[in-house]
Amino acid sequence: MVTTEQYADAVAKLVNVARQGTGGGRVAAQVLLSAYNGYDYQLDISGLGSLDRNNFESAMVIIRGRYETGTEPHTLIANGDKIFSALWDQWFRLHVKERGKVDCPRCDGRGRTYANDNDDDGTPCAHCEGKGRVCRCRV
Repeated sequence: MVTTEQYADAVAKLVNVARQGTGGGRVAAQVLLSAYNGYDYQLDISGLGSLDRNNFESAMVIIRGRYETGTEPHTLIANGDKIFSALWDQWFRLHVKERGKVDCPRCDGRGRTYANDNDDDGTPCAHCEGKGRVCRCRV
């Protein structure tokens, strides 16, 4: 049985990992966001292999803690709403509506096109409408 304290410790630990733009950060974000909102974010179980042993154990505690306590992870840490909102924004490409998309080939996923090297601002990419992502069918 996972205690609420163990669950909270694991959430705090994986939040720090999820803030990193690494493969492990991606998986940590998937664990946290799927425990937070499994409808919009879903864990790719095979990705758990990219976590080191300690972070893998934290992920398992979160999964069990969510199931056994019925408590949403953001409620277990200080400023949880704000932290999870930031993770949601940082990892928006993991949202189920985004996962089938790829970086826009015309703007290289930047959402902006540039007329020349001196064009610092660019303009929104017409192909992806400035979002940087397109459905695979539009590649």
